[in-house]
Amino acid sequence: MSTEFKTGDLVLCKVGAFAPWPAVVFPQRFLSPDVYRKRKRNCVAVCFFNDPTYYWEYIHKLKPLSEDIIQDFLTQNSNAHHGGKHAAPKDLLGAYKLADKYVSLRVFMRNKFRSESRLNEFNTEIMENGEVESGEDPFWGKIGDDRNVKEDIKPTLKIVTDDKDQIKSESDPENDSNVKNESDLINGKPFQNNNMSSSKHKYHKKLDRNRRIEITMLFRRRMQRNLIQRKTPPGPNDITETHKLLEKVIENLDNDPPFFDEECLRKSKLYKLLKVINCDPKLKEFHPACETILTHWIDTIAKIKKGKERVD
Repeated sequence: MSTEFKTGDLVLCKVGAFAPWPAVVFPQRFLSPDVYRKRKRNCVAVCFFNDPTYYWEYIHKLKPLSEDIIQDFLTQNSNAHHGGKHAAPKDLLGAYKLADKYVSLRVFMRNKFRSESRLNEFNTEIMENGEVESGEDPFWGKIGDDRNVKEDIKPTLKIVTDDKDQIKSESDPENDSNVKNESDLINGKPFQNNNMSSSKHKYHKKLDRNRRIEITMLFRRRMQRNLIQRKTPPGPNDITETHKLLEKVIENLDNDPPFFDEECLRKSKLYKLLKVINCDPKLKEFHPACETILTHWIDTIAKIKKGKERVD
């Protein structure tokens, strides 16, 4: 059974004859050009503790590095030093000690970039393409790179299957008798705009605010699947559906109270996906809608970033 790691996860990575080494799954968009140039298909980037090296590895070859494993290693080697027994090399011991002090991906990366004299690059990437986030897809590369997904079929099918399972759960009558399927969840309930003339009874559909986080995450998953997380160019159905989803977002921008509030955007990360789409020249037909939405959310996004800075 393979483990699906995300950015910011601690792992053990074995290289050649060296012992398995503590490392962090690293977001590819922050890699230097020299490292990124060596990118391997179906591999993720890891950054070692107590070592300046980055490494490309198949995800199934990585092992999870838990707090218990770290503590057991440090305890065993502490006893070995005191008892005169064979202990781990000092640099490996130092790597485990640094892994034990790991706080967050953002703090780790800021310290890493500072040591590499690349802090300006780090800040520029954040300003242009969004903050550092743990838990993101480690296969995503730099903006505009066609190799932004895994090539093996099984994980891709798993992504689609997971979405379908989630949609099935969302449409379960036991969860909400008013939402019978995915379309109901996205399209919402109709209401009449009484400001319209009687000869033009136009109906809009209002999204269920009580399920705004669930709905926004669904929006993000569908658009991500349609445009980003794929091996081939988006098809006509993918393009049409994405336009409809963006229109639905725009239609609900001025709700009072806001449908897409700070909690909703922070948890769904929809604004990050729109930034990715908006920076991809191949998806320029979606740029006007993305820019409209991101401009409307500019204050909310600033609050989210400020909140992350306080946490870090």
